[in-house]
Amino acid sequence: MWLSTRAIGSLEDDKWAGEVGYYGLSHLREIRSIDSWCNPHVDYSQNFQLDSLEQAWDLLDWLPIAVSGQQYHLLFAKGAQQNIPLDHPRLKLLGYDLSDAKWKSPLWNYLSWRGVLAPLVRRRNQYGLLTWKDATTAQEMLPEAWYYDPRSFVKIWALFEVLPVD
Repeated sequence: MWLSTRAIGSLEDDKWAGEVGYYGLSHLREIRSIDSWCNPHVDYSQNFQLDSLEQAWDLLDWLPIAVSGQQYHLLFAKGAQQNIPLDHPRLKLLGYDLSDAKWKSPLWNYLSWRGVLAPLVRRRNQYGLLTWKDATTAQEMLPEAWYYDPRSFVKIWALFEVLPVD
């Protein structure tokens, strides 16, 4: 699993207007992603690898403080292997993202989500992320739908926002 401080992708940014309009994603509130093009690292933050969830609490003291409404602490783990409790009081499950070998999310980059992929991309949640079921379906369908392009072979990631201590 990894932890970083990220900027929240705002729908007011022109780079999202075409994507949101094209796929009919008017329900999106903001963009959250493993992809640093979508959610850039803040200041000196990067993806810090963790051996355990307990390490996250210590690392938070060192990471840039997230500005509420503009930035957040992103904790992400491989979807099938993540052992993070979904009901943890300090974590909010945002949804599931996909990434290629270069950590780019095909949900926001690369080829079109047309045909058999269109229903999946239209069901993205308010953060632009997938459910577990849709993420696994996309992982299975992408290679054939994208003609076995190298970017179609993806991993699934569970994305969490680390909530501030009250």
